[in-house]
Order: sequence, then structure tokens, then C-alpha cells
Amino acid sequence: NQETGKLNIVSGVSVPCAGLKNGIVTGLRQVSNAVITVINKLESDAKQDLRGLYIALRGGHLQSTVSHGVCNISRADKEINPEDVDRVISNALSACSVPDNYENVSVEEQEFIVEGQGGIMNPEGMDGTSLEVYVYVTSGLSSPLSNLRKAIARAEYRITGTRYGLMCLSEAVLTQEEKDSGVLLIDLGGETTSIGICCDGCLQYSKEFDVGCDLITSDIAYALHTSKSNALKIKEQEGLCFPRYNEEENEEEVKVYSADGKVATTLKRSVILDVILPRMQDIFKMVKESISEIDIAGYIPVGVLTGGGSSMPGIESLASQVFGLKVVRCGGVSKELVEVASEDFLKPEYTTAISLLLYVSKKEPSDGKKEPEIMSKSPIMKYGKKFFKSLINSDIFGG
Repeated sequence: NQETGKLNIVSGVSVPCAGLKNGIVTGLRQVSNAVITVINKLESDAKQDLRGLYIALRGGHLQSTVSHGVCNISRADKEINPEDVDRVISNALSACSVPDNYENVSVEEQEFIVEGQGGIMNPEGMDGTSLEVYVYVTSGLSSPLSNLRKAIARAEYRITGTRYGLMCLSEAVLTQEEKDSGVLLIDLGGETTSIGICCDGCLQYSKEFDVGCDLITSDIAYALHTSKSNALKIKEQEGLCFPRYNEEENEEEVKVYSADGKVATTLKRSVILDVILPRMQDIFKMVKESISEIDIAGYIPVGVLTGGGSSMPGIESLASQVFGLKVVRCGGVSKELVEVASEDFLKPEYTTAISLLLYVSKKEPSDGKKEPEIMSKSPIMKYGKKFFKSLINSDIFGG
């Protein structure tokens, strides 16, 4: 929206996909069908053809690292131009050790340094004889990425670009003050858990785990002898992962149906707590162990939880207890950044998808010099003034 400066979200859809496990394609046909369903819905709501397809990647097959690049400016005028910026970034990528079976999926410049002066976001036009850069590089196993591209190609579309999902979230969910002073970001997805530590204004560390809150659904189904569909309803409607201060609320009765849906029994809410709490403790302890060897982790004052799992009542109190943080909040995309056709799009399950849109619109603005090609059955999409970016959200690709 040119008047408000907000991104206008006109449509969104989340569909189940049996062809994906922890962000990795396990069934080409199922993924292709899910992509077709999503795109048809988006095009129908938007009343126009989609002109770009961006994917937010996540899952244990990803790895991230910080790399440093240096180049000299030997020209007489010493003015840094775009070619110099490309060259120093290329040098940083060359210095990054990526295994043969991995490929880069996302590169983010953290800061540039000119003549020893750091904290520079864009050095173009500045004078200097030396240019340095620190980049945050995320790479993924080539085979899963190839299979993802192949699945989307079967739907007769191509991917415009890939981004690291947690990087997008860090830009959209965290405040600048949090990123400057230090913050632990935890994205609680269904099949994956993503964690990141931001300080000095940018993402410094991240890790992906192939463990998510879908395990809670399975735990409830097993413990209460009910179906997974019933267990999901119990988790979403009656679940909690920390005792409530009002003991009477913990002892409230909850109706639970048998797996066939014919027999109903009543249980105290505390029984559900006894099922959910150990699993959430295990997930948080796994995260705590992962960051224990990171030097800056002990100085992080704030925790931010996002993703579908962050909607669980009591999640902030549990995180505060496990990580020893004084401040823990649940974060989503702010209304100050987007205009939405439905409040449903602000729910946690859409956070990664909308963060992706915000990230791409910020990092790759259109120059408006030419109209984009309509997203057709094969050509790679171009940028344009009215570029409408589509996406497949995290509930499809590893959420």
C-alpha cells in the first residue's frame, strides 16, 4: 500500500501435505498437488495470476554459518561500486566451507567494513581502499532441495527464490532493540523447531531440529486412547504446558472421546498437563543444550516464541523457567507492518509465510522499470512494479 507503507495480504491458505516430512519431500505427487491447491486458491482470491513463488526453508537438513570476505579497492578514485560489493561477497562465499553435497540457499549480509570502520549496511559510493563483509550463509542438502524443485516443477511452476525461514522471522517478529541487545528466538513448528540468537542487530547463530509440536498430538492420542484428530482438538482447545495459578482451573473436567468417537469420558485438565508438560520440557531442554556452548547465549536477556506451538497456554512461563530468562514473549507479525483481508492471517501458523513476504519485499524491492511476466507454466518470473509475490507457507514446507 503506497499510502500506508504496509504490505497488503489479500489471501492465504494452509493445507496438509502427506508428501513432506521435516521439510524434506517424501512424495513428489502429494507435494505437487498441495502446491496446485495453494496456488489455485491464492489466484482465485487475488483475482490475478501470481508472479513469483518464494519458499521459506527449514528443517534439519539445513546448516548455517558466518563467513568473512575481504577485497582491496585499487582504483585511483577509491569509490566503492556495486561490482566491488559483489566481489567481496563472492570472496566471503568462497571462504565458506560448504560440503560437496550441500548448496547455498540463502545469503544475508550482516555488515560491511570500510577501512576498519564497521556497522555499514551499504558501502556503495563510499571511499576506501579495503572492503570487508560478514555474511550469514545457510546451505542445505542438495538432494532434498532438488526434489523440492522437482515437485514444484511437476505442478508446472518454478521457484523464484529460496530463503531461510528463521532469517525471515527474525526480521519480522523481533524488534530492533531486541536484535541489538540480544534475543533468543524459538520457532515452534509442527514437525520442526528452529532456534536463533540475535545480537548486535542481526542473526548470529541458528539451528534446526527435526522435532516439533506434532509430537504432543501423538502423546495425547497415545496417553488418552483417542484418535489423532481428537488429540489435535484437545491440544488446541484444552491444552496447557504450565500449571495455572488458579488450582480450580487445573482441576476442570474435559470431555475426551474414544478413537472411534462413540464413547466419551471426562478427565481433569491436570491429566492433559501431565502429558504435554514433559514433551515441551524435552523440546526446550534440547534447545538449551544446543546453545549452552555458544559464548553469547549466557548474556541473552529476552526470549521470543513464535510458530503454531507458541499459542499453547503457559508456554512463556515454561520457557522462562527452563532458560532462566526474565522476559519471554510470544511474537507474531505486527499489524503495523501488514494489512490483512482476514484476521486469521495473523495467527501463528501464517507467521513464517507473511515474514517471507515482508523479507522479500524489503530485500528485493521493485524498480518499476518494466512490468513483470505473468507466472506461467514454465518461465522464471521477473520483477516489476506491481510484483505480486506468492508463497508456500511453513505448514507445507517443514512447518
